[in-house]
Amino acid sequence: MSVFAISDLTIARAGTDRPALDNFELTLNSGETVVLLGEDGCGKEELLHLLAGQPTGIAGGTLRAGDAEPVRTAKLARPLLPTAYLPSAVAQPLSPQTSASAQLVRVIARKRAIPRAEARAAFTRMLSRLDGAPPAGVFDVPTSALSRDTLAWGLFAAAFAQEPKLLLADHALTGLAPTQARLLVRALLAEQRRQGFAMIYAAMNTEVASWLEGRVLVLRHGKVVEDAPIAALAAAQSHTYTQTFFKAMNANVQSTARSTGRGQPVLQAFAVQTGRERDMRPGDGLTFELRRGASLALLGEEGSGRRALVRVLLGLERPKSGRVVLDAVDVGILAEKMLLRLRRRIAMIAGDDDVLDPRMTLWDTVSEPLRAHLKLPRDLVATYRDAALKRVGLASLPGEQPVAELSTFDKRRLQVARAIVSAPLLAVIDEPLRGLDAFAQSVMRDLLRNFRAQEGPAFLVVTSDFAVAQALCEEAMVMKDGTVIERGALTDLVRAPKEPQTKALIDASIGGLSPAAAQG
Repeated sequence: MSVFAISDLTIARAGTDRPALDNFELTLNSGETVVLLGEDGCGKEELLHLLAGQPTGIAGGTLRAGDAEPVRTAKLARPLLPTAYLPSAVAQPLSPQTSASAQLVRVIARKRAIPRAEARAAFTRMLSRLDGAPPAGVFDVPTSALSRDTLAWGLFAAAFAQEPKLLLADHALTGLAPTQARLLVRALLAEQRRQGFAMIYAAMNTEVASWLEGRVLVLRHGKVVEDAPIAALAAAQSHTYTQTFFKAMNANVQSTARSTGRGQPVLQAFAVQTGRERDMRPGDGLTFELRRGASLALLGEEGSGRRALVRVLLGLERPKSGRVVLDAVDVGILAEKMLLRLRRRIAMIAGDDDVLDPRMTLWDTVSEPLRAHLKLPRDLVATYRDAALKRVGLASLPGEQPVAELSTFDKRRLQVARAIVSAPLLAVIDEPLRGLDAFAQSVMRDLLRNFRAQEGPAFLVVTSDFAVAQALCEEAMVMKDGTVIERGALTDLVRAPKEPQTKALIDASIGGLSPAAAQG
């Protein structure tokens, strides 16, 4: 049974002659899934907003819901059928200081035109039905108190509780821990089978498409360049853009960086405990060293203690016990002023881009460490700045452009440029590929590998994704509940994991999610 049909859809994009969507056609049946695959600006966001009743540009064409008469999209002010919009938790769709459950229940009540008490009951029932979801009471706190993974469960449950005929999933799995993403995919497919809703999923990589098993529309500059089931596309791609997408996703993730034995120790930990560990006696803490040019991944899910350990290692928090030596200096005996000097030799590259000041210009962002820390003359600052921007592919952008106006991909590359000119001993890299499409991920992998090869810093990579760890590191420590449960060479961990948590992370991020597993 047809849910809707779109004919001759064209959506104008403000400030450019190129339309967001150009003569777009789509028919979708009950229970069917269509994955819109493409990079930022391909037109998928505009389509979702239009179908959600929130058009972002002047639209032409028609939309028919079921057997009803077609409606011109220019007159569309609300969805023509019961529609649920499912955003990504990374997009921060809820107010941070207000109760998450209150906001989600309000949406359910409005969409179904029911009292809030009834909407709350529907939300609670849905969470209890989803395998792996937390109880409803977890969401009775400000949104800012929830982890990204927990918030995603609330967003999914609220969308399902709206009993939609059409689900619009806007990069809904982006930025989640692989094991949580796997559980959510299973819940999504199970609920789609139960309710029979059609689904449009906007994606940036082929992995999600393979999980959902749907029909894939590859969008490029507002046009559909390929339309086929994911299995057929994986076997052969006719358009060069689609080929680029699959090559990017299938890029060799094995690190080509140097041996872990190279260079002097940059970071050493001796029996360190952060206070997050369970059932651990004094003296039983973490001991390891990271040498110049070497690399180490801290692997684990949200809440596993990875970032708490990093804060202790960088002297941002005191350890419960043990000591940390950074660049041959005991961090525990330094005054704050000396710690600040020491941290100048550490570069930060974060997947949330919160290490950049949005008010600064592109030029000033890269120049700041050269002026403030190295005190170089102006002509040398400009030389090093321009060389770094050229290396990361940002030299063509206006130097006075504010960081706030850059795309996510450009902000991520700007972080690498800033790290390059800092000439660090240590680079702390936190989920560097989060929120990027397949092509951008491939570029970022290459930029980070090149950065390490040429500048020679030690890499400390925080991630939940074994594929990211393999791309950038040789060694890894897997964490759970504040404790390292397994450590060793990444190749050995992938080949023969000893702990169930390690195996689960590997299956979720490298093994992927097979259709059979998804059906669960």
